[in-house]
Amino acid sequence: MRYFRVALILLAGCSAPYKVPTDNLGRSIESIKTELTTIDTPDLDAEEPGSRYVVRRGDTLFSIAWRFEQDPDVLKRRNQLSSDLIHPGQTLKLRGEISPEPEPEPKTKMTVKTPPTIRAESEPERKPKVAEKPAPRSLKREESKPVPKAPPVPELKGWQWPVKGPILKRYSAKTRSGRSLQLGGEAGTPVTAAASGRVVYAGDGLVGFGNLVIISHKGKFLSAYGHNQSLGVKVGDVVQRGQVIAEMGSTGTDRVKLHFEIRKQGKSIDPVSLMPKLRS
Repeated sequence: MRYFRVALILLAGCSAPYKVPTDNLGRSIESIKTELTTIDTPDLDAEEPGSRYVVRRGDTLFSIAWRFEQDPDVLKRRNQLSSDLIHPGQTLKLRGEISPEPEPEPKTKMTVKTPPTIRAESEPERKPKVAEKPAPRSLKREESKPVPKAPPVPELKGWQWPVKGPILKRYSAKTRSGRSLQLGGEAGTPVTAAASGRVVYAGDGLVGFGNLVIISHKGKFLSAYGHNQSLGVKVGDVVQRGQVIAEMGSTGTDRVKLHFEIRKQGKSIDPVSLMPKLRS
């Protein structure tokens, strides 16, 4: 009996400071109504993860588009950029609304000059008297430096193989890593531009490609050349088809080979479909 009293005292002491609701005591879980609490506040960030990218040193607009498999022109319009120039720390939107393509400038209209009015011979021409004013002093103003424009992309006059080595691995659309050609060769073998264009990336900032060169071509084509041991061009260089742009190597991979990839409007295509003939 003494132990029973002690247990009651302990239970009373534990529950005394707390106000425990007893409405649902003794009821089954299924019969208890569930209450949902919603929060409605504009302070919460509802953006999808990965919808923005902060530019890092060495990035270019084209390398970012290449990394996220986007059309560079679309990425540019989405962020309302007036040029391809970006700077470290700048935030780019990878998803969201895309502004329409700019319309071509309208042709200037020809102005028709009205013939002068013919006055009667008896009516003298009266000219209004204008008081002569001293010429205003010219003020020197600091001219704002114009944004440098990227050099024009040369005309696309066909494609050629960047190296003469064998095809180690053919194009496959099944996996992301297989959407390219892997070409063999010896270290130091010259790598040439497969078509005329403008260099839009040259560096090792894209993981898995080693020393990489990306060239922009007419028709919204991009070609990439990876795993080089050294690079012979820089961003902004205009190159011609067959011009040496790098030397074969094994950076970012386990053997000497060339990662050769072509994309159109951000989508990978089989390079063999553009080459002069199928290689064995």
